[in-house]
Amino acid sequence: MPARLFRSAKADRNRFIALYVSMAIGLLVAAGLFVYEARIIVADGLRDEEAFAVLGAANRVLHDLENAETGQRGYLLTGDETYLVPYRQGVRDLDDTVLRLQQVASSDERSIELVRRLEHAKTDKVTELARTIELARSGNRAAAIALVQTNEGKQYMDALREDLGLLLNDWRERRSVATQDAHQRLVFGSAALVAIAVLVCCLMVYTVYIQRRAFARVHAYSNALDQQAAQDILTELPNRRRLLATIDALSGKAADSQRIALLYLDIDGFKNVNDAMGHSAGDVLLRRLAESLRTATRHNDMLARVGGDEFVLLATDCGDDSRLRELAERLISSVRAVGEKEYRGRFAIGVSIGIATFPDRVQTIAGLLDVADAAMYVAKRGGRSTYSFGASPGPGLSNVVKLTR
Repeated sequence: MPARLFRSAKADRNRFIALYVSMAIGLLVAAGLFVYEARIIVADGLRDEEAFAVLGAANRVLHDLENAETGQRGYLLTGDETYLVPYRQGVRDLDDTVLRLQQVASSDERSIELVRRLEHAKTDKVTELARTIELARSGNRAAAIALVQTNEGKQYMDALREDLGLLLNDWRERRSVATQDAHQRLVFGSAALVAIAVLVCCLMVYTVYIQRRAFARVHAYSNALDQQAAQDILTELPNRRRLLATIDALSGKAADSQRIALLYLDIDGFKNVNDAMGHSAGDVLLRRLAESLRTATRHNDMLARVGGDEFVLLATDCGDDSRLRELAERLISSVRAVGEKEYRGRFAIGVSIGIATFPDRVQTIAGLLDVADAAMYVAKRGGRSTYSFGASPGPGLSNVVKLTR
């Protein structure tokens, strides 16, 4: 049992170590993956912000140019100076807007080239707008309108819108890819987190199962040790420890009306068997005697082996002395029968019995064992294979054990 329990405990320990290492490695890997995914999601967010800034700046460039062109045409058609307000505002904002576009799109070579072309187209368009306004303000409105009708400005705007369209489409695509990638990684991360949580829960449940199984084995082994500690290994009868525990339990709950008897048995002739045939033969004899004595007693009575060739019978609700005498004679007869059967008269096997009863002869249950032991020695000195009753001294009595037959 101890070797098997040790192997089982070692196997459980190895399982615990494997489980804890697996959980630790799994959590570390999961943490690494989450950090990696988080960095990519942050990068996607930065790309989205960058794309948003580029799109905003590009749209602002187009908006400023359209404001300038609207103001120019309104002034050419009406001659009203108020139309020059949006023109001047648009031209004034264009430099800052283009500079902003250059800054936010500087991370991409293709975007840098497009912004350079936009800047050239913007310069040409602003120059064309300024020329027409100067002609109109100098009184040569017809020449200004003729210049507009050459579609020179339209060509600049078409080229500018084409390049802006390429830039906008490129960065819209980038923004869409970044947003979609971040969304997919969030979904994947959430699913991975759920899977890891389920896996960790399963591992914890399995760990609890292994722990409970290990504790159950330890508990079973502890119970087995307790049972072995209270049982005689040779005869499988209760031992002295178990007997004393039972006596203590009876002392705590026994009522005066319950008569309890304790019979102390010492096997006569057992030493002769040991000396002549060896301890193995003596052990065989003790097992045969235990079986025979157990058969001769009631089921509720406790028969224990308390020494080498000494037995004790604890009988609760034992009845009167006549029943105890019948029991003692039955025990003596069963021991003699075992001796006759085993050795055919070669050895005189018998038993000397001391009897003590509570509460009539012994005042306390705890005192039964000592009184019965003393009575057994009196019986042995009186001729062996017999029995004697013993009583503890009471008020007015001497300290000598009183025996009756």
